[in-house]
Amino acid sequence: MAKTNWNRTLEEVLKQKTQPKLMVSEKSGKEYTTDVIPTLKVVSIGSIEEADGKYKYSVVDTINDLEYTIKVPNKVEVKFGTVLNFSNVRGGATANGIGWYAADSVAVLQRNAQA
Repeated sequence: MAKTNWNRTLEEVLKQKTQPKLMVSEKSGKEYTTDVIPTLKVVSIGSIEEADGKYKYSVVDTINDLEYTIKVPNKVEVKFGTVLNFSNVRGGATANGIGWYAADSVAVLQRNAQA
């Protein structure tokens, strides 16, 4: 008999299609496979914060009515309403229940692109 599982997948949490991707851990250098959202378009709320040599962007997904923060290694200039495109978004659960999200990179999309 299968045990019940209350853990949700990245696809269930962010309401975006995911695909498996082979990654390499920054800390250990070991390979692992995880689910990622290959391309994620969201809107900046104008907040960016530097932490551990990386940058955390506060964003909203206007289509799925979600708000969260994504950490990436590169910095782009943002203001309220800037449309951002994140590559290979991944994440997981944290003790506080909010979750963590990271991506390989972020870029600003032109104004006529839809989030």
